[in-house]
Amino acid sequence: MSASKQTGTLLELPQRLVNFFARYPPQTHSAAVRRPAPANGEGYVPTKVESPYTPDRDAKGAPGEKKYGWTPSRALLVTSDELRNPFLPHKRFGKWEAPKYGLRQQADLMKLAIKYNVGELLPPSRKSPEFKETRRAERGLQVKGTGVGHKVKGHKWERTMESRLEDRRKAMEGMPEMVRMWKQRGHGRGWRQWPKR
Repeated sequence: MSASKQTGTLLELPQRLVNFFARYPPQTHSAAVRRPAPANGEGYVPTKVESPYTPDRDAKGAPGEKKYGWTPSRALLVTSDELRNPFLPHKRFGKWEAPKYGLRQQADLMKLAIKYNVGELLPPSRKSPEFKETRRAERGLQVKGTGVGHKVKGHKWERTMESRLEDRRKAMEGMPEMVRMWKQRGHGRGWRQWPKR
């Protein structure tokens, strides 16, 4: 539905919303407009998209593999290169560029749009009611205090313990060969490769 059908006329909207819709027309940027699926058969949601909000380290501090798992709330916040969402960060020249509107401005615009019944004409954002409902449904499974869905930093010795145990295991597996070389070279003479730890 157009804004004029819902509110009577476009002139009833505040100037701030009129300026926003002039710059980002609802016909192309609206959350209600569904994007056409690509011709190659994939869905609109790409299989691998990086996110500036996802950290690249796990709870132990080790660099983890990139997480491309899609949640319903993340699927709402997808932007394309042709029509960049002014509410979301996007990659430009290999670097992340900040959104045109900050979170506070997004919240103000969303409150105005909801007040005048044109909330679905705004682009998808973290402040939209749809995003908040899906995020609340996803996080409703988490119970406080159980640690499910939470990342804990922990102490440094806890974060590095896995890599240290792996190094120790590899050293123990190579120990018979090291002892044989030690005995062969005369108990230390000509020994150039000392174990690191």
